[in-house]
Amino acid sequence: MRLVLNSNSHASTLFFFACALIFVGLGFRDAWPPDEPRFALVAKEMVNSGQWLVPMRGGEIYPDKPPVFMWCIALFYLITGSLKVAMLLPNAIASLVTLGITYRLSLRLASEKAAMLSMLVLLLSPQFLIQAKFAQIDALVACFIWIGVYGLIQHFYLHVNWRWYFAAWFFMGLGIITKGVGFLPVLLFIPIAFFAFTSGSHRGKWSLRMLFGPLVMLSVVAMWLAPLFYLGLIKQEPQIQQYLSNILFKQTAERYANAWHHIEPWYYYIVEVIPVFWITPIAILVSKAKSLKDVLIHKPAYSSLLIWVILVVIFFSISPGKRGVYVLPALPALSMVAGLVLANSTLSRGLVLFARAVTSLISAVLLIAGLALLFHEPTAVKLMTRFDSDSETLVRLSIVLLVLGIAGLCTHIVYYVYNKKRNAGDGKLLARQLLAWLFILTVIPSTFGAWLLNDYRTPRIVLQNAESQISNMLTKDSTAFEVGIVSFKEQYFLYSPFEMAHFGYHTPQEVENGTAWAWLTDTSEPSREQTKISGRRVRPPMRQRFLLVPSDYKFQCVDLSQATSMGAAHRDEWLLLPATAANATCDLPANGPVFNSYDGSAIN
Repeated sequence: MRLVLNSNSHASTLFFFACALIFVGLGFRDAWPPDEPRFALVAKEMVNSGQWLVPMRGGEIYPDKPPVFMWCIALFYLITGSLKVAMLLPNAIASLVTLGITYRLSLRLASEKAAMLSMLVLLLSPQFLIQAKFAQIDALVACFIWIGVYGLIQHFYLHVNWRWYFAAWFFMGLGIITKGVGFLPVLLFIPIAFFAFTSGSHRGKWSLRMLFGPLVMLSVVAMWLAPLFYLGLIKQEPQIQQYLSNILFKQTAERYANAWHHIEPWYYYIVEVIPVFWITPIAILVSKAKSLKDVLIHKPAYSSLLIWVILVVIFFSISPGKRGVYVLPALPALSMVAGLVLANSTLSRGLVLFARAVTSLISAVLLIAGLALLFHEPTAVKLMTRFDSDSETLVRLSIVLLVLGIAGLCTHIVYYVYNKKRNAGDGKLLARQLLAWLFILTVIPSTFGAWLLNDYRTPRIVLQNAESQISNMLTKDSTAFEVGIVSFKEQYFLYSPFEMAHFGYHTPQEVENGTAWAWLTDTSEPSREQTKISGRRVRPPMRQRFLLVPSDYKFQCVDLSQATSMGAAHRDEWLLLPATAANATCDLPANGPVFNSYDGSAIN
């Protein structure tokens, strides 16, 4: 696929500016909760274990998502040797592909001006840039979905192109084994069929060979599922059977129809997500309603894209479980519509004032928030401590906010002085001002902010405290130790300088508690058997065991007075329990699983 930016120097400049925005800060920070450590840990275990078929975290199967996104991180980890870089590369590259496709499709459907503006609108949409710079799964699946849309629009609205038609289904298959919803371009057939058969322009584009498209999609899915079916159905491996049941039913149909978390009302996207995270295209379309009407009348391809956006939002609104990132795949299509509307009309003074007012307001809010945190304003401090921020972190965060607010306001002052004798509706000047403001609000958090806050967005300090405390507590006849953890999150394995055991991510607390107690008190370890060293039969040193437990876990069957605080991380204070703290007996069930991390090496 050619992501050609034509010979237009402005398009090339904008695209390379987007590259700078998206790639700046790469490798400056570690994986930050909630989602990044999970995907990074799974990818790291793929590389360390050599087992890539089934995603694993801490030695336990991770059943919530298909593996493509983790495969991409693992591949870049093999290439770069740095998980900090590898975890961000898939979304960074995918987002640039999405930008390039948006430009290319708009260029072929409309004009150079519309293509430039479509790319600019997408880049200025908060949701797009946020997802491009984080290691969540949605930017990659959105890219696959958008390629699928591109292929269908190519075939049905530009010229008959069966290669792109089947390529669309291929990328839908990739999208499905990335996050299940890769089939969303199929919804585009509703407006395409309507416009084709009402206008009589369907000849040559619709034939029986279209039926091979779904087979292409299923073939891609089968490349991953076939080995799993072999292991689960033929080899009868119980873990694989459970994984198949979870990924094919619980995490797809059941999660859509009867979600158990992220429950939101049906209007969630319309009221809380789209007005904020899609503010750029929405503001353009609302202010240019008349031009939008003309576009929809004369451009059936754009009408189809807008209808598809609406269908995607409806699709996700029906499910009780909602997250804002779910609708990201529809954002490029809406940006294309907004770009054409803007290209076909003049930039109104009202839209210019709105853009400057919003960016000024955001900058002012950042400045005020920074001052409030710096001077320990009670409401601001209370709000931030809910997000796991101690006093030193609050000071660091206040510095970042102050720099962002001041720098953001400076862009407005500079452009006001520069433009006071110019026309306030100058579109090029506004674009430059917005891009300068966006550059500041992207580069500072990605570099200076990441450097200041990184240690406080990981549990490294707690884990280092635990390692130091354990070294002091080891007895003379024991130079080795094992650490278990309950109620864990993935970042504790990812950043641990030592190997850890856990007792199942979804194990009920009572069973986890009893199993952890049994593990802590177990002395029948194989390493205690005698071995020969230099011809002499000796007994290896005993491995002492310790448990890391959140203070609010209410761990039973132990003497908590022997616990030592390791500090706080991610809204939890962590306690270290030695084996001597365990009671002689415990009535809790101890039949839960025990898993061990693959290795305890620190990540690069």
